[in-house]
This record gives sequence, structure tokens and C-alpha cells, in this order.
Amino acid sequence: MPHLTLDKVSVHYDGQPAPAVERVSLDIGKGDFVVLVGRSGCGKTSLLNVAAGLVEPARGQATIGGRPIAAPGPDRAVVFQNDALFPWLTARENVAFALRLRGVAADKRARRADELLKLVKLDNAGDKRIWELSGGMRQRVGLARALAAEPEFLLLDEPLGALDALTRERMQTTLLDIWAAAQVGVLMVTHGIEEALVLATRIVVLAPGPGHVVRTFETHFGRRYAAGEPIRAIKADPAFAAARADLTDAIFEGEAA
Repeated sequence: MPHLTLDKVSVHYDGQPAPAVERVSLDIGKGDFVVLVGRSGCGKTSLLNVAAGLVEPARGQATIGGRPIAAPGPDRAVVFQNDALFPWLTARENVAFALRLRGVAADKRARRADELLKLVKLDNAGDKRIWELSGGMRQRVGLARALAAEPEFLLLDEPLGALDALTRERMQTTLLDIWAAAQVGVLMVTHGIEEALVLATRIVVLAPGPGHVVRTFETHFGRRYAAGEPIRAIKADPAFAAARADLTDAIFEGEAA
């Protein structure tokens, strides 16, 4: 599987006096779950949009397997905070939409959609309309739809941000289950410190003015869950509390009181 690489990327929006991001480098490969964290205005979403092919960097380059990223493509699937599903379709039809665009036969795309709904723990929801589903269920449909395109990378922009606390916690383990099963590389933006620790194999801390990398943490809590350790046992580990304190300090270091 190729790597998704941002090499010394800078982003400068028209009309803005300073760059949003300056000289940021990232590398995401198969099995990586890279999470971007930092204060507002540090360029997290700008970097994800560069990786998605939605924003062209002012300097530097974004590549997949050495090939420049010039536009969105099927090798990258993006999931936003807003699920952006089609409310007039069923859950199964939403998941199968990408397969329909590729000309896959109706029976085959229905079977594949059901397989993906099972992966996101919605085995019995295929016939439900989107308006019949809870927020967490809709977001799981969105993840299943993203996986239907068989991407090499999932790009997640605050996908759990609109959910209530209990649903968000359950969805974190769902994301880990999907990541482990699909064997994709993940680049995710979140404001949740604990969420970053639960999910990431690597956390990149950004600071504003313009956005730049200040710290990188290699983490292992998500891999521990994928190996079978209960998530509550992981969160109760003193090492988790220590990592949360270190990450919090890194994010807010230098912030004016």
C-alpha cells in the first residue's frame, strides 16, 4: 500500500495576510491512524483538505505513492462531521451508492452494502430510511459508505464532533474496529484529547500563527484495544492518564493565560 505524504506543505488562502499552515510534513501508511490535534486556527482541517485534494498547497507537495494529489480520488474517502447522507434513500442504498456509480450489479452492491453495514454494527438497519436513524447510526452509515469505495486512506474531519458523549465513546471503538478490519491508513482531525489517545497510533500536535507542528506522540492505546484489551481497562491505566496530561500540556503550551 502506498504512503500518503505531505512534504513541507504550506497553505495560504486568498485575502489572508499570513499562511494558515507553514511547512508541515506528514506521512501516513497502511495501518497508521494519525490524529491531528491543536487549538483552533492551527490548520488541522486545511491539512486534511490538502490530503483530500480539495485545497492546493501554496508550497510543498501532497502525494500518494509518489504521485501528486491534484484532486479528490477513489483512493481517499472523506467523512465530515455532517454525515451528508441522502435522506430519500435507505441505509443500504446510501452505502451502495458508490458501487452504483461504478456500475456494480444491483444484487452484488446490495450484498456488499450489507457486509459493510455489519462491519459498522448496523446489521438490521439496511431497510431503514436515514431520518429513522440516530446521529451515531447515521455516522456509521457514512463510514460504511466511505469504505464501499475501497479507499486506501480514510480522511476524517471531526466525524464524532456532533454526537453526544455516550454515543461518541461507543463510536470511538467502532472506528477502531473499522480501522483494524479494513486495514486502511487514517488521517483524522479532532478536538478531543482523550479521543486522540484512544484512537491514534501517532498524534501530531499543531499550534497556530501560522499552523506548524510542535510535538509528535507515538501512541499504542488503539493497538491495545485492537489486540483485545477492554477499552475501559485501557483508560484506567495510569499510563493513559499520564499521556493525557502530556498531550494537554503540549496543546496548550505557550498559550496566553
